[in-house]
Amino acid sequence: MSPNDLAFTYPFNLTGHPAATVPCGFTKDGLPIGLQIVGRRLGDATLLRAAAAYEAAAPWADRRPPLSD
Repeated sequence: MSPNDLAFTYPFNLTGHPAATVPCGFTKDGLPIGLQIVGRRLGDATLLRAAAAYEAAAPWADRRPPLSD
């Protein structure tokens, strides 16, 4: 994680809102795209159920980006 990524997670850590990132597709170059889901304050269990349901419904759950040398 780079220092720039902290801007996306810090507010949720500070306020107690659970957040999860799940894969939601790929760019035209095959790189993964993530979807950040944020739940109600202290609503960890609900957020995790929502993230798991989204991943189960996603057709790309088993795809991996190509690796280069």
